[in-house]
Amino acid sequence: MTMEKGRAGRARSNATTASVQAAALQLARELGPSRVTIDGIATASGVAKTTIYRRWPNAAAVIMDAFLADIQPHIVYPRGSTPRETFRNVLRDFARALDPSRRELLRHLIGAAQSDPELAREFWEKWIGPRREEGRNTLKMAGMSAQEEAVMIDLLFGAFYYRLLMPYAEIDDAYIDLVVRMVIPETA
Repeated sequence: MTMEKGRAGRARSNATTASVQAAALQLARELGPSRVTIDGIATASGVAKTTIYRRWPNAAAVIMDAFLADIQPHIVYPRGSTPRETFRNVLRDFARALDPSRRELLRHLIGAAQSDPELAREFWEKWIGPRREEGRNTLKMAGMSAQEEAVMIDLLFGAFYYRLLMPYAEIDDAYIDLVVRMVIPETA
């Protein structure tokens, strides 16, 4: 059994973590993230509530960690030689990682975060914030102001999330290429 380093005391079991995260993802997909509880995760995973609470403060934190553990291996931040190329690579990577199940869960997470402050905080700290920071780091090499960087990131990811939430058309390479071309100047 593989163990992960936790706080002082016994090492954490990777199998326990995987079981809890799998249960959290399954429940979030079945019930929607806002209806998942630590009790439900404990029952579905067969892991004691006290063990879960030692690792996560609430169900939202478990769900976000589970979502990240599931999707993170599929999303890298592939640097290109220009900001345009980097964002094109990043958004294409992101679109490919969102299989139907992940796409649906991400829609649910975004929706539930609108009325669940704990989930909103977890979503910002673990998903949105890190991606914005990577985006800002990419745009810094173009010599833009902080405000210009922030607006470009809003436009790039905003277009992506709009298509994700209002799925009237695919998020394909042609769409991503067009958005990136329209948002990031050729000289950047």
